[in-house]
Amino acid sequence: MEMKDIIEKVNHYSQLSRTRELTEEEKEERIKYRNLYMTNFRANFKNHLDSIKVKYVDENGNEIKGN
Repeated sequence: MEMKDIIEKVNHYSQLSRTRELTEEEKEERIKYRNLYMTNFRANFKNHLDSIKVKYVDENGNEIKGN
Protein backbone atom coordinates (compact mmCIF):
# COMPACT_ATOMS: atom_id res chain seq x y z
CA MET A 1 0.00 0.00 0.00
CA GLU A 2 1.35 3.42 -0.92
CA MET A 3 2.03 6.08 1.68
CA LYS A 4 -0.61 8.45 0.26
CA ASP A 5 -3.26 5.74 0.64
CA ILE A 6 -2.19 5.05 4.22
CA ILE A 7 -2.32 8.77 5.04
CA GLU A 8 -5.82 9.01 3.55
CA LYS A 9 -7.00 6.17 5.80
CA VAL A 10 -5.40 7.69 8.91
CA ASN A 11 -6.98 11.04 8.12
CA HIS A 12 -10.36 9.41 7.44
CA TYR A 13 -10.45 7.76 10.87
CA SER A 14 -9.16 10.92 12.52
CA GLN A 15 -11.94 13.03 10.98
CA LEU A 16 -14.51 10.38 11.77
CA SER A 17 -13.44 10.26 15.42
CA ARG A 18 -14.09 14.01 15.69
CA THR A 19 -17.73 13.56 14.75
CA ARG A 20 -18.56 10.38 16.68
CA GLU A 21 -17.14 7.56 18.73
CA LEU A 22 -15.35 4.99 16.58
CA THR A 23 -16.50 1.40 16.67
CA GLU A 24 -14.06 -1.22 17.94
CA GLU A 25 -13.46 -2.36 14.36
CA GLU A 26 -12.72 1.21 13.27
CA LYS A 27 -10.35 1.68 16.21
CA GLU A 28 -8.47 -1.46 15.19
CA GLU A 29 -8.29 -0.25 11.59
CA ARG A 30 -7.02 3.14 12.74
CA ILE A 31 -4.29 1.47 14.80
CA LYS A 32 -3.39 -0.75 11.84
CA TYR A 33 -2.99 2.23 9.50
CA ARG A 34 -1.10 4.30 12.06
CA ASN A 35 1.33 1.41 12.54
CA LEU A 36 1.70 1.01 8.77
CA TYR A 37 2.40 4.73 8.48
CA MET A 38 5.06 4.64 11.20
CA THR A 39 6.70 1.53 9.75
CA ASN A 40 6.92 3.12 6.30
CA PHE A 41 8.03 6.46 7.73
CA ARG A 42 10.85 4.85 9.72
CA ALA A 43 12.01 2.80 6.72
CA ASN A 44 12.02 5.85 4.43
CA PHE A 45 13.81 7.94 7.03
CA LYS A 46 16.44 5.25 7.58
CA ASN A 47 16.99 4.93 3.81
CA HIS A 48 17.41 8.68 3.60
CA LEU A 49 19.92 8.76 6.44
CA ASP A 50 21.83 5.80 4.98
CA SER A 51 22.21 7.68 1.69
CA ILE A 52 23.86 10.72 3.30
CA LYS A 53 27.60 10.97 2.79
CA VAL A 54 29.68 13.01 5.20
CA LYS A 55 32.64 14.90 3.81
CA TYR A 56 35.37 15.65 6.32
CA VAL A 57 37.52 18.74 5.82
CA ASP A 58 40.40 20.18 7.81
CA GLU A 59 40.57 23.76 9.09
CA ASN A 60 41.89 24.92 5.68
CA GLY A 61 38.95 23.42 3.82
CA ASN A 62 40.91 20.49 2.37
CA GLU A 63 39.04 17.23 2.11
CA ILE A 64 40.27 14.53 4.43
CA LYS A 65 40.18 11.10 2.83
CA GLY A 66 38.85 8.43 5.14
CA ASN A 67 37.11 5.10 5.14
